[in-house]
Amino acid sequence: MPDHISAPGSAAGIPGTAVPQVILVPLKSALIAGHAHTLPVLVRVQAPDAGPARTSARRPCHLSLVLDRSGSMSGQPLLEAVRCARHMVDQLLPTDVASLVVFDDRVRVLVPAQPVGDRQALQRALAGIHCGGSTDLHGGWDAGVQSLLPEAQSAAIARAIVLTDGNANCGELTDPQRIAGHCAAAAARGVTTSTYGLGRDFNEALMVAMARAGGGNHYYGDTAADLFEPFAEEFDLISHLYARQVRLSLATCPGVGVKMLNDYPVAGGAHTPVITLPDLPFGAEAWVMLELAIPAGFVPPPGAPLLRADVTGVSLERAPIAFPDATLALEGVPPQVWEALAADPLARARLAEVEASRLIEHARALVDCGDWAAVRALIESARRRFGDQPWVQGVLGQLEEIAGRRDEAHFGKEAMYSALKMRSRLAAKDEAVEVFAMAHEASVPRFLRRDAAQGRKSGRRPSQ
Repeated sequence: MPDHISAPGSAAGIPGTAVPQVILVPLKSALIAGHAHTLPVLVRVQAPDAGPARTSARRPCHLSLVLDRSGSMSGQPLLEAVRCARHMVDQLLPTDVASLVVFDDRVRVLVPAQPVGDRQALQRALAGIHCGGSTDLHGGWDAGVQSLLPEAQSAAIARAIVLTDGNANCGELTDPQRIAGHCAAAAARGVTTSTYGLGRDFNEALMVAMARAGGGNHYYGDTAADLFEPFAEEFDLISHLYARQVRLSLATCPGVGVKMLNDYPVAGGAHTPVITLPDLPFGAEAWVMLELAIPAGFVPPPGAPLLRADVTGVSLERAPIAFPDATLALEGVPPQVWEALAADPLARARLAEVEASRLIEHARALVDCGDWAAVRALIESARRRFGDQPWVQGVLGQLEEIAGRRDEAHFGKEAMYSALKMRSRLAAKDEAVEVFAMAHEASVPRFLRRDAAQGRKSGRRPSQ
């Protein structure tokens, strides 16, 4: 049987825990004695649930709303974008700090970073936004970041939130790789970046690269109305943060290799990688799917764990958070016994998500080549392969519908955001593998929902 160490007195994977946990879940609870093989292992890094003392007050958030007002946003898109921004402003506390930046071929700071107070300055500025010319995306983003940098180190979180429907086509910097590099540099100085892409023509590769390099989140909407829920999700996540700068350090027995199947940032050596995980909110878990390479004839040294996982993080008050260490020790069994072992349902489901995400990326590449027949065949094969995974089936069904219309722009965006969601999402600690229904998903916080469609969310708007 697998052996793991977690916080004393805690119930692994059970909601209601008051301490953080690290849980190691192998796909099967043994090794194949004498044979070389690979073993998937799920690492679950869990935050405690938020008690009344944790939810009654929070440190101020520092946000910059950066809105595209270029000519392509004219009409309903700009009206809905402003409405999204109003919704977020309405959720801010008077003690939060916010700035408002708009950009076309020029950048204007409509409201400098200042305490929100009664929100009137922000609301008046939002009411006066009108459309302009081209898209100096980097200039707008940079103005938002610069407004937050002076007080970034004193904030619970400082984040620039960028909404655009286009590309970086004017200004001093238009190269996506260099813009993403600037986002990484800003994150190192304390200001992270989240991006919201709108419609058919925005550069999804740039939007995703900015958010991933900038330590934030990436969303998109088919229409501006579809961005209401992501805006609400972003704020819910920020408001419930437990730990930031979460790092997972791994170590294996000599001779055992380890490979991460997600694509989080990783540093360190091949046998001692250090993985950067997402910011972790109360009541949620970040997870990593590993693959351990077990050599032929491997016999674990007496008392030595097969895998060790150490997690560190800091609170919003910048105090270190003590996660318990976790270790995994497994015995070897004959091949026929190993084959008969049941797979852990959750480890199997998360492995399916990672594998499905790679197939979806392959389908996106096929669309770029115009091979719609191959796309349909790949999706049909994936639906058979993952027939017992309800959420994966829902995502594949959405992509199948878009492929049927041969909508290249829509498919490319939906496939990219769906694949990334599948292998980098936060999860509920008590997530039910076999349940995926709208009613069930609506009962959990927005940032833990498994939406089948990433760009079409206008059916569930936050209350106005």
